[in-house]
Formats: sequence, C-alpha cells, structure tokens
Amino acid sequence: MYLNSRNSSGGQPETDGKGTPFRVLFVCLGNICRSPAAEILFNAAVQHAGAQGRIAADSCGTASYHIGSKPDSRMLAALQRAGYAWGGHRARQFCQADFEQFDLIIPQDESNRADILHLARTAEQKAKVIPMSRWFPADAADREVPDPYYGGEAGFDHVVQLLEHATAALVQDIEQHRH
Repeated sequence: MYLNSRNSSGGQPETDGKGTPFRVLFVCLGNICRSPAAEILFNAAVQHAGAQGRIAADSCGTASYHIGSKPDSRMLAALQRAGYAWGGHRARQFCQADFEQFDLIIPQDESNRADILHLARTAEQKAKVIPMSRWFPADAADREVPDPYYGGEAGFDHVVQLLEHATAALVQDIEQHRH
C-alpha cells in the first residue's frame, strides 16, 4: 500500500521535516457530492484522532462542470443531518500538480480512478491512486462510492454513512503506519 511511501527510518509515514502533513486528495466527477463529503468526514475523523497538523485533506473532480461551485445542497443537507458542516470548499478540477502535492489520491469510483491513472506519468504517481473502497467494511455491499447526484435524499445519506466509516478507517490506517 502506498502509505509506506513517505517513511521515516522506522517505516512510518511522517511529515517531511518542514512540518508538511501527510496529504490526502479525494476525487469524484464534479467535486460537489462525494469527494467534498469525503473531505469533510475525513477532516472530522482526523480531528477526532487528534491528528491535526499531521494529516491534511482536499478534494477535487475529474471534470470541469462545477469549478468554483459549493457542494450540492442535497449533500450539504445529508452532512448536516449527520452532524457535519461545510467548511467553505469550492469545486476544482484534478490537475497534474496534484500528483506531486498529495501523498495519497483516492478516487470514489472506478471511472474516476481510470481517469486519474490515465493522467499518471510514472509508476510512483500510479501507486498513489487507491480507491476509496479499500477502506470499506469487508461486508459492504458497495464496491465503490455510488454517485447520489441523480437520486433522492436516501442516496446522499447512504453516501455519508459509507464515507463516514471509510474515512475513519483511512485515518486509523494512516495513524497505524505512523506509529
């Protein structure tokens, strides 16, 4: 797993010596539903774990449809129902520089993963791309984060629940590799 890419001599991920945290990028299609939700939930899990300053996150989309937009109001409502608040993120598009700026790039579905891998120029860049499903529970029915955009409220709530578990597991995974 790529988490071992930025290691100290003891094999644990660490900051780069300049205080730069381990950086995670969540990616979906438009950056208005799944990836900003993953970013919000991941940041809450980082805070819960007391890992602020050691782990940081951002999100983006593979498409340019919504650049500059805030997350979908239905996703914000689902997050609010679960007790989370929007932090002001605005949609942006994935770019080549993201491969250098992030330690881990997490696409929400196979289509997003294929799009990112198509842009990767090196084996190291490809190794950074790990699907969100890696952190799903073993008994999860979903094999990727479903896109709730064309569905109703229940779909958004389902994505929040799925990502809540997966992002907490991801933070735990990162922290275990730190110690």
